[in-house]
Amino acid sequence: MLDLRSHVSRIVSSANQLALPPGAAAEGKFRALRAADTMAASWRRCMEGYRFDPGAKFRIESVSEAELKLQREANDELIHFARPEIDAMFGAVSLSGFSISLGNIDGYIISERANYNPEFYSEVERAGTAWAEPSAGTNAIGTCLVERQPVGVYTNDHFFYEFSALSCASAPLFSPDDELLGAINISIRNPELQRETLKVVLGLTSGLADRIGERMFRKAFRRNYILKFATGPVDHGLIAFDGDFQLVGLNHAAREMLRDRVQLARVRSLWAVFERDHRLIDLARLGGAELTLHLQKGGDAITVSLSGPMEVPSAGARPAASADPAPRMRPAPAPARPSARVLTLDDCAGSDPRMTTNVRFVRRVLGGSLPILLLGETGVGKDAFARAVHEESPRRAAPFVAFNCASVPDTLIDSELFGYGSGAFTGARREGSPGRLVEADGGTLFLDEIGDMPISQQTRLLHVLESGEVTPLGSGKPRRIDVQVIAATNQNLEAQIARGLFRQDLYYRLAGAVIDIPALRERTDRRELIEAVFASLAEGRRLTLAPDALALLMNHDWPGNVRELRHVLNRAVHVCEGGVLTARDVAIRPGARMAAAVAPGPFAAAPVSPMPFAGAEACGPEIEAAGSARHAIAAAEREAIVATLARCGGNVKAAAAALQLSRATLYRKLQRYQIVH
Repeated sequence: MLDLRSHVSRIVSSANQLALPPGAAAEGKFRALRAADTMAASWRRCMEGYRFDPGAKFRIESVSEAELKLQREANDELIHFARPEIDAMFGAVSLSGFSISLGNIDGYIISERANYNPEFYSEVERAGTAWAEPSAGTNAIGTCLVERQPVGVYTNDHFFYEFSALSCASAPLFSPDDELLGAINISIRNPELQRETLKVVLGLTSGLADRIGERMFRKAFRRNYILKFATGPVDHGLIAFDGDFQLVGLNHAAREMLRDRVQLARVRSLWAVFERDHRLIDLARLGGAELTLHLQKGGDAITVSLSGPMEVPSAGARPAASADPAPRMRPAPAPARPSARVLTLDDCAGSDPRMTTNVRFVRRVLGGSLPILLLGETGVGKDAFARAVHEESPRRAAPFVAFNCASVPDTLIDSELFGYGSGAFTGARREGSPGRLVEADGGTLFLDEIGDMPISQQTRLLHVLESGEVTPLGSGKPRRIDVQVIAATNQNLEAQIARGLFRQDLYYRLAGAVIDIPALRERTDRRELIEAVFASLAEGRRLTLAPDALALLMNHDWPGNVRELRHVLNRAVHVCEGGVLTARDVAIRPGARMAAAVAPGPFAAAPVSPMPFAGAEACGPEIEAAGSARHAIAAAEREAIVATLARCGGNVKAAAAALQLSRATLYRKLQRYQIVH
């Protein structure tokens, strides 16, 4: 084991010797580094990407027992399948002092088996500790999750010197449909361990990961036929198919082996992978048999073992979870429903060139499950656009479920979004709650204000999006779901990522198709929108829009966007006397900006009216007439909210904290006082 100075010198020298492609983006550079040298590439990431110092003192992070419990519940299925294999392996390795741990997708150790021998056990590897590479530097679990392949880290291969007595070997764990779930790790604190011994342990770890993955795959495709074949010394490919030889699933090893041979996204039949073999005609008779098949395009012979279904589906039973290499079939478009008319994508586009381009792009991706991220200022109509996307998609016969991440208190987001089981916590409904994700199964989930979601819930959401399964709080029973996710935010997510408030991997997961909706003041069809909103609000009444009112509306800069426009026109329609709506009925001044104009940006509060705006008519039915004590209190409260929103740049979460209110309470007051935020 090296001393500190030699350790630092080796890491810095090796990392700096790696050649970087000139002008390449950071991610492109790191891909090249990974191909060159796993350890040196990781060290370079630590120095350049995470700004770590190999000579600095380091202390491992860990989560509380309560958070660890939640993480275990979120990974209950993974723990369930891993435990028998870990127990079987532990008896063999524990005699030499090794421990076995299970890390989740975020690098937290969620389960361990150890004999806690003080000679070999390291307290820094206890359950709840954080080993993601951006948290702990180069280490087996964290680097394995980055590389998505087995990694052995020997003593001073760790980036931080504090871990130099440890040697660890990790292998990635993949779901039946090839989503990365976490890593299995075998480790020991022994400065005298030989590097060759760690290589043997890495082989044991890879075999352990292979067996855990096979358990999950066979469970997921228990109603199908499965072919198993070796792809390496300890790795096995698994292919699931039905009685008609249609492919329904391939595990990670099979996909990796076939990636350069066939276009997996287009493969439907087993015979697109293998040459036809007449022996497979009688599948029932061949259950448990071993035979040789020949691959297409080259005819390489592969020895496979065939196993039949472990479970026969009952009549009317829902099919087993499928990991189709190709997109799932979607419901056929439903006939038009005789319900109230909703905005279409063409309505949202109007004649504005940017919006027309947006709609054309969205229509190209409809029908799949590509996540859509809507960007734009508050009030531009992101919710209406999301609803229009759903109504034009093949999913329109299924539910459209909207969830505002900022309007629900942090403590309730978990139960509201992910659901909870019976008796999961005090005050929970006896029958539990499925949660919004399950409610949206088969349809569309609209996550509004995604930038305000707490970081802890972002982790759970990422896991659901990657695994396609949601586990309600306190239930431990995962449920597979199929949802089209549309997220929306008025925040700069790149800035949020830089401040550590938003997960970069979640951003990439949500940003399958990014749509930037322009502000009302930037739209070339502003007059058409004003006239269309007026017509919808004046429907059934003989009202016309006077030229002076139209001019006033056209000259306003609409910091509250379409939402503010609807509010202003709705009020004007109701206070208008006679058949002509004039400028006197419109509660804005020519060229006026909102009170929030002192804090420029994409966020604003309600428009300032030239009339006594704090009266009952403006502030809602709960406010008493002008001059009363209740009116004075309400007016003062409204003024404080408007000023605080302006000071916070329109950020509701920050304003709520400054006002010492929950976000849910602040949203109620915004609605009560008709403050457009």
